[in-house]
Amino acid sequence: MNIKQFVNKLLKISDDLTSIEKALVCTFANRIAVDTNNSQWLRNYLSDIDYSIVDKVNQITECNLSLNELVSIFEMLVPQSEKKEKGVVYTPEAITRYIVSNTLNCDRIPTVLDPSCGCGAFLVASAEYIHERYGVSYSEIISSYLYGVDIDSNAIGRIKSLLSLVVLMNGEEETCKFNFICADALDQNTYDRLYKMRTNGFDCVVGNPPYVRNKNMNSGTKNRLANWTSSSIGNVDLYIPFFEIGIKLLSYNGKLGYISPNSYLQAVNGRNLRKYFSTEQYQIKIIDFRDSQVFENVTSYTCITLVDKSIETDTIKYLRLNETNTLEKHIFSEYHYLDFPDGKPWRMRERSIDEVIYKLESSGTPLSNWKICNGLATLKNDIYFFTPIKEDNTYYFREYNNKIYKIEKKLCIKVAKPNIIKSETELKNKMEIAIFPYTHTDNVYQLIEENVFQSSFPEAYNFLSEYRSILLNRDKGHGNYPAWYAYGRTQGMNNFGKKLLIPYISGSPVAVLSLDPDVLFYCGYALLSEDTEELRILKVFLESEAFWYYIFHTSKPYSKGYMAFAKNYIANFTIPELSEEEKAYLLDSHTVEELNNFVWNKYGISL
Repeated sequence: MNIKQFVNKLLKISDDLTSIEKALVCTFANRIAVDTNNSQWLRNYLSDIDYSIVDKVNQITECNLSLNELVSIFEMLVPQSEKKEKGVVYTPEAITRYIVSNTLNCDRIPTVLDPSCGCGAFLVASAEYIHERYGVSYSEIISSYLYGVDIDSNAIGRIKSLLSLVVLMNGEEETCKFNFICADALDQNTYDRLYKMRTNGFDCVVGNPPYVRNKNMNSGTKNRLANWTSSSIGNVDLYIPFFEIGIKLLSYNGKLGYISPNSYLQAVNGRNLRKYFSTEQYQIKIIDFRDSQVFENVTSYTCITLVDKSIETDTIKYLRLNETNTLEKHIFSEYHYLDFPDGKPWRMRERSIDEVIYKLESSGTPLSNWKICNGLATLKNDIYFFTPIKEDNTYYFREYNNKIYKIEKKLCIKVAKPNIIKSETELKNKMEIAIFPYTHTDNVYQLIEENVFQSSFPEAYNFLSEYRSILLNRDKGHGNYPAWYAYGRTQGMNNFGKKLLIPYISGSPVAVLSLDPDVLFYCGYALLSEDTEELRILKVFLESEAFWYYIFHTSKPYSKGYMAFAKNYIANFTIPELSEEEKAYLLDSHTVEELNNFVWNKYGISL
């Protein structure tokens, strides 16, 4: 069935999600001919059910609705606001079953914990696996071997309903003792409760840790990150400490299996987690999906991580999925923790690729020796940046919210957006204007005082004043700005001068030469130099096949073949030393093929 379309139909029946979920459980139970009165949980849960909603749900529900589809429906019914806040992401059944089968394959019946169980996809799959492999009744599995934690009480209710249905489907009566805690797994008290439940630890920890960016967390969650070594420093995403929590709750020979973002492999905010793995030295297997989109309707870059606490080793086994490597058929490459000292990024590829990367990183001066800068950050770009619809000697005219405004030219500067510019011609054609309420003298900027701003630039002042409430709400209203009309951040304001503009992400190597020193930029990076010839030569290298090869194999992937160009991803790429004759050659007119051949030869690489 098309689950997304079905969920949309459900949401039209009622905006009471609890009633919808109860109606789904009742409808499913009727379809599979089980008596919910034989379940202690369902009997109480459905006691106040609205049968008018049941009738409507029953009319649109397909006869062959499966339990796994019911799990998916529950997960998709979670409101979008809650998904963003709590990091709820649906896990495909194939991924769930792969992790469960590769984690629960123990010599004895394993105890299983999901520390962020959500609607319970992993625990349902675990119950089915244990039943099939060890022949234990579902009632016993749920009462004695399954444990879960979730911050959402509604999620705990959903998993109890699903597991109760599993019991009834298999001809058993449900009188289970559920081992679920409604709590925050980051809280030390939750850890202590789990430890008391299983003092020798859990045999297996599985799950899909919450996907929440640091900027979307509330202050309480951020404070609790400090409880864990792997997340005590930096702007750490929420999923990262769940690795440490899971591993610490494992028994001495336990196993962990997670599907999570793959950013911890290379990102700066994953450094402490990499150090934690390196210190503990348990065997780790990583199946990296790179830019393959595993989760439907969710842009994510994920990997499966399997940790075996019983095997102490300095080896990391790594697999990058592609056309030849699949979940069913693959061979791992092996790396060692010592290959990545001090929390360095885990760049793992084939050995032949590693040899090329080594030459590209060790053949000259790294890009980090040049000044690589971030762009302007207003936190409300559509208000400050615009493309004029016309101009005269005094004003730019802009359209915003279907109104025309005049903006004084003397207050404005030119800005470029590297993320949408691929050439010098596009730089000229796509140049924008920025309202810049600052004075700039001798590379020092200072915010214009409000009374001066209002009297000297009344049109621009009145325009910004009209959207004052929006500007004050930047940083969720907690921004500490010198004035309400100031930019959200001070970064990028001193980047006047000649530069190469570099995008945040791109599907090809791009370095656009900007020789107008008065042009600033946003949504991208710039490499600054006052030497025009040096910039032209750097442009050859940054637009070469060699640079793209380097980025493709070391940087963070995005969908549709796009790669990240952030400073930390390009900083170690080196520029070989050039003779005067070689510099002259690069500054002369040559075909792209000729320039690429020259660059490859300078690194001593033949592909």
